[in-house]
Amino acid sequence: MNNLRCPQCGSEDVTVTAEQMFMANTGDHYCHSVKAHDNDAKAGCLKCGWSGLREALEGGSHA
Repeated sequence: MNNLRCPQCGSEDVTVTAEQMFMANTGDHYCHSVKAHDNDAKAGCLKCGWSGLREALEGGSHA
């Protein structure tokens, strides 16, 4: 399996973000979440500072 890489600099030092949403006033969970393996998860490169979505990362297989 190939590792995911930054589309800008090719570094494998990339991150993805998992997110959950909650109602601001009640704290109730809002039925929306993004998991780290989802294509629309926020992604970033620790080496060059690139940011985008997981689907833009090169290599590997996408969910």
